[in-house]
This record gives sequence, C-alpha cells and structure tokens, in this order.
Amino acid sequence: MTPAATGIRPLRASDAEAFSALRRELCALHPVQMGISLEEELQRPIESFRSQLSMPVPNAVFGAFVDGELAATAAVSRSSAFLAAAHKMTMWAVFTSTRHRRRGLSRRLVEHAVAHAFANGIHRVNLTVYLPNDPALALYRSLGFVECGREPDAVQLGGRYYHGMQMTLCKAESADAAYEYP
Repeated sequence: MTPAATGIRPLRASDAEAFSALRRELCALHPVQMGISLEEELQRPIESFRSQLSMPVPNAVFGAFVDGELAATAAVSRSSAFLAAAHKMTMWAVFTSTRHRRRGLSRRLVEHAVAHAFANGIHRVNLTVYLPNDPALALYRSLGFVECGREPDAVQLGGRYYHGMQMTLCKAESADAAYEYP
C-alpha cells in the first residue's frame, strides 16, 4: 500500500468550508475535546471561519492535507490587541480527523505552529485542554508544554461540566528566565 501524500500549509479564507466540515466531524464525535457541541458548531456562519482564516500575521491557521483532503489543523493567535500581551499567543483548533489519526499529523502541526509563533517574535504559547483528553495532554507534554493552571467547569456540554487545563510553552532561549509571582 502506498503512503498517502501529506502536506502542511497555512489555511486561507477559501479553505473555510473544509475547516468547518472538519470541525463538525469532530464536534459530532468528541464535543468535550472540542469544547463545543455540534449544535453550537452548526450555528456558526461560514463567514466567521473565513474571518478567522484571514487574520493577519503572526496569527495563523495551518492545515495538514492528505491526498488533497484537510485532515488536521493547528492555529496560533494573538491573545490580546494590547502591546502588554504582544509577547504571547494562544494555540487553538488542534484537531485531526478520526480517519487520519495515529500518523503524527497533530505533532507536526503543533510543532509548525509553535515554530511560526517563535519565528514571529512570540515569547510564549498558551493553550487549554478540556478534560478528559489524555492523548492531547501526552502530545503537549512531549513537546515541552507544562501545566500552568486549571479552570474548573471550563465548558458545559449536555448538562455536564468539564474542567480545562491550561498549558504553556516558553521560547527556548527565555525558558530559564526568572519569574516572580505575587
């Protein structure tokens, strides 16, 4: 069997339909890990995705394509418009179609998105994992992300609450910096 051809590239507004379809596939199967129900996802207009996929650099959404099909994504976006927070980004939209799992796509995309952030002067990348999600936690830990907090009842789906774990990764040359906490 010939391995599938895989490529990674930034997503554009013209990829909005494929991005939405992938999100819907995963919300139907894994709403907790996605942090949103399928019903809520179905209410999102396609224009909102076109807008997300058109954000200016350093914001970026990357997609892994397998034989031309969008199979996985990972994104980084500025946390705030204020200069005081210009040193950090939030990672989001890290997901892989169930048909393309166990191929290392999420790892490659997260590495790509983090490298993009750091290459654009970002000092820290933060993310939230909705629990339970052991595969995501294992991936992020293996890439150097560390837990930096927990949010009880971060999302409510189907009348049940799920916690969120915040994780962070600091750019290598500043990882040894001393931090003071109040």
